[in-house]
Amino acid sequence: MYDFLDKHKRAVQVVLAMIALPFAFFGVDFYFRGADQEQVVATVGSQKITRAEFENSLRDHGDRLRAQLGRGFDSAILDNPEVRYAVVEQLINQRLLSDEASRAGMRVSDAQLAQFIADLPPFQEDGKFSPERYRDLLRSQNMNPANFEARVRGELTLAPLQEPLTAGSIVAQPSAARYLNLLEQKREIAMATVDAEPFLKEAKVADADVKAHYDQNSAAFTTPEQVRFEYAILTPDALARNVAVEPAEVRKHYDDHLATYSTPEERSAAHVLITVARDAKDAEKAAARKKADEIAAQVRAQPARFAEIAKAQSQDPGSAPQGGDLGSFGRGTMVKPFEDAVFSAQPGAIVGPVESDFGWHVIRVNGVKASTQRTFDQVKNEIEAELKRQRAQQKFAAAADQFQNLVYEQADTLAGVGKALDIPVQTSPPVTRSQAQQIALGSAKFAEALFSPTSLQAKRNSDAIEVAANTLMAGRVIEHKPSAPRPYDEVKDEIRRQLERKVASEAAEKAGRAKLALLEQRKSDKDAGLVFAKPIEVVRNQAGPGLAPDALQRIFQVEPAKLPAYVTAANPRGGLTIYRVSRVIDPPTLDPARLKLAADRMGDQIGREFANAYIASLRARADVQIRQGQLDKK
Repeated sequence: MYDFLDKHKRAVQVVLAMIALPFAFFGVDFYFRGADQEQVVATVGSQKITRAEFENSLRDHGDRLRAQLGRGFDSAILDNPEVRYAVVEQLINQRLLSDEASRAGMRVSDAQLAQFIADLPPFQEDGKFSPERYRDLLRSQNMNPANFEARVRGELTLAPLQEPLTAGSIVAQPSAARYLNLLEQKREIAMATVDAEPFLKEAKVADADVKAHYDQNSAAFTTPEQVRFEYAILTPDALARNVAVEPAEVRKHYDDHLATYSTPEERSAAHVLITVARDAKDAEKAAARKKADEIAAQVRAQPARFAEIAKAQSQDPGSAPQGGDLGSFGRGTMVKPFEDAVFSAQPGAIVGPVESDFGWHVIRVNGVKASTQRTFDQVKNEIEAELKRQRAQQKFAAAADQFQNLVYEQADTLAGVGKALDIPVQTSPPVTRSQAQQIALGSAKFAEALFSPTSLQAKRNSDAIEVAANTLMAGRVIEHKPSAPRPYDEVKDEIRRQLERKVASEAAEKAGRAKLALLEQRKSDKDAGLVFAKPIEVVRNQAGPGLAPDALQRIFQVEPAKLPAYVTAANPRGGLTIYRVSRVIDPPTLDPARLKLAADRMGDQIGREFANAYIASLRARADVQIRQGQLDKK
């Protein structure tokens, strides 16, 4: 039943992802501390999905996102209700599949599980399973063999239920071709714009209308809420400033890693290649050697013409146009006979013919860049900084725990955490919510915590928040300035300009539609009073500059049989843009390999839909309950 690595590719992908996640930063666990591990978030029939299971799955989801997004990851996404609901839905689906597998008598034996794990490349050394590498890799990911093996067994048990659906959908290539043709079809359009600007002179707005707009939209004319706050940021770099490294340690590191601080010798060369196949007949090989001998004699007699001769006679398509120039390279880059010849010759020497797997080479050694060794004095500061960084990284987990504790225990000041960890406590100028988010390295979660009612009223420290990988931040509001209405006299001119532009835009749109009516009556551009820009080509799935997605959609909704045709879209600057669709351009003949790839991807998508439908059918027969309140962050 199980030919694991071949048949269960999805299971292999899932397992490889499990052992590739970066668990180096403990931070997500902080958000779940203190939770009641026995609370139930959902039930599937008589089975319970506990909060502990939910939190573990949410943590795994966060680790996957961090691996994908890097510095762009914001842990606030894990507090999003939709994300938390999606995680519990995934757990429910797994439970439904597990129940079905159990009813069908599906199981994975210990021997099958052991063989599957032993065949995974990450756990192998020299092509064989290494128990030490297995344990070390799991330990580096904060996993133990028992938990890992249980999860792998679960994936393998479920694979026979899912993979026949996800991998069994076949899409005919003509269907894929039609889809790609529609997706990559182009249309030729020309644009004409009826701008609002010329209508501004005639746009008049009464004072009463300006005042009425102010009264009806007073919330839009307010100064933004601002705070002045103090904050502390903990990073390994901040800790590194206080890490001491002895000079002897720096010297030892240099002596132990001399190769790291050296640059190997490089040589530059050019060649003329006369190719000969490995299975060529003796006569062909002899002819190639004879030609190479002739070229060698020619370039030795006239070294200045080497580049000219290489361009004319070399059979290396990559270097011949450059006069045979191969640039600079070190050892291990070229095939060995070629490399040995180049590195044993003096600069300017003509070498060869030299035989390699490619044929016969006539070589000119252009130059030598000697190997270099950076001295200890040159690199000692670099080594010291790196050793400090490594030790700071090792200290970071303990320092992060201390940071969190002090922020909580001394809630009315950050001075204690700054003194204890010797990190600066900084004070911001008055800032808005978005400006505070920028200070927090783009973390929306920090800005939300800082501007929360509790923080603004009590002026206590925020939680220690992970604003980036290996970066914790806490803040405390010192001064709060609420949002306030701007006086009418201050904004009335601004409102008047807005209303005048609105009136001008409406007038421009009305004029534009009148011009469009003339075009649709087959009047000329001149008769309609329009000037169309030079035609351009647009693609269905690529909105270009100045072309809104809704306009692109309308352009491709035009029936080809009715061309030329016209569509319109609002101009962002006010007024109306008219698009003339004049031609349909079908894509060129599709490459067979690309067509096959598209058919496979469409099959995968259909397979996923089948799998989702199968799970939905299981769910329809089961009693599934989700306790929405238990999904909230505790």
